[in-house]
Amino acid sequence: MKSLAIVLLAIVAIGADVAFAQPSADAKARGRFTFYGRGARSAMRAARESAGSFREYVYSTQPEPARIARTQPGVPDGVVSAPSGVVEVSPRIVQSAVDEIGEYITKSERHLGWMRRQAEAIQDGESLAALDTIGMHLAAAKRNHDVLCGCCLEDSVDSAAVVACCQTIDEALAEAISEHDALMRRLGEKPPITK
Repeated sequence: MKSLAIVLLAIVAIGADVAFAQPSADAKARGRFTFYGRGARSAMRAARESAGSFREYVYSTQPEPARIARTQPGVPDGVVSAPSGVVEVSPRIVQSAVDEIGEYITKSERHLGWMRRQAEAIQDGESLAALDTIGMHLAAAKRNHDVLCGCCLEDSVDSAAVVACCQTIDEALAEAISEHDALMRRLGEKPPITK
């Protein structure tokens, strides 16, 4: 009985030591890195989703090819001609979508900047290199967003150009998200705790 009490006391002592152990020196930095990383991922995915939704909206405003063939003068029924690419879309939706995409890209850049400062603070060269690659893809998305803004400032929106810009933004963000996810996996990010 006495030996059982000693064993139990030893287990409790070891458990208490583990329970009250201090976190490692870089735990605070890793925690911030993960927080900012999740914010960056969320913003990049939101920008990508907004670009995709806007692309689908603009695409949906294009007339059906069969309707175009029947309504164009000089085109016999049954002959399908390509749409001109310029259609009327809601200026309010255009402005909202373009602003939203830009805001999410800017928010992504801000979170990546915070991640960069954390990586610099702990001198993590591998993370800094990954952040450079992510930043390159994000910069491409931002450049294409600027082109998208130019397409949407005209009196009429060139749907083909808008769809192409949104597709290019989507591709650049997909690359950035893929690189970001690889970085977060390397850092051992755990899924967020939910209720």
